[in-house]
Amino acid sequence: MSEIDNVLTENWEDEFLSGRMELPRVWVTLENGFEIQELQSHRVDEVIEMIKKHYIFEEPIFVGSQIYKDNESVEQYLYLARHWIMDTLSTIAVDKKTNSIVGFLICRFNELFNRDPEMSRERIYSGKTWKELQKFKHYLTKRSNPYKHYKVDNILEIYSWFVLPRYRKKGIGTELLRNVMHRQLPEYKWFELDVIVGMFTSDQSQRIAKSLEMKTLYDFVYAGWTITNKSTGKDERFFKTMKPDSNSATVMSFRANAAVESQWP
Repeated sequence: MSEIDNVLTENWEDEFLSGRMELPRVWVTLENGFEIQELQSHRVDEVIEMIKKHYIFEEPIFVGSQIYKDNESVEQYLYLARHWIMDTLSTIAVDKKTNSIVGFLICRFNELFNRDPEMSRERIYSGKTWKELQKFKHYLTKRSNPYKHYKVDNILEIYSWFVLPRYRKKGIGTELLRNVMHRQLPEYKWFELDVIVGMFTSDQSQRIAKSLEMKTLYDFVYAGWTITNKSTGKDERFFKTMKPDSNSATVMSFRANAAVESQWP
């Protein structure tokens, strides 16, 4: 083979390998033409844009708290969402015909003694609404205490889970959750991690989680979370505009021991 042929072959191999390395990991392909893929860094902005245009207007606790009226809180959440996504553990649902993202599930590792500083109680947040939402989340986390319940130091935590309205009732949301529970989580046994936890904020999301064998650690009815009106001194509901199918926030969990044992001798 000539020197030119060698160079051409090397260039082709480099381009081929580079192209292969850029392909996303496809966890599963659904029969209706959607794929559950790893979220790669070059598509993060697409997910952030979906959060900005759709998620903050659809997520029950955001609707109930009307976070979209508080620009400072929205910007704080977008900053945090980008921070969580950079762990590269998150997944997206992609329409194979258009290659467009139609849903996502954001998750990341958390440790008992080294918790995410961006979500700690001590962190000073921006935005009045977001600060109250964090108080709510910390209350539920303390009450549910998955670390104590499972006697573990590490968990995989679901931060956000969403499918665009027009793509619902196609099994996409269920598959995003099933994937992280039954495909991703077993792979992390090498890190001594086999517990996944999430806060499910609507009746439908709780039903899906239950159908996939998640168990309830703690449930809180939205109507019970109140704040004091500084003008009147009276307590009033924080979640004022909840959707009809969103009555409570439920912390639910799953342990993958059985799944790990079945896949790894």
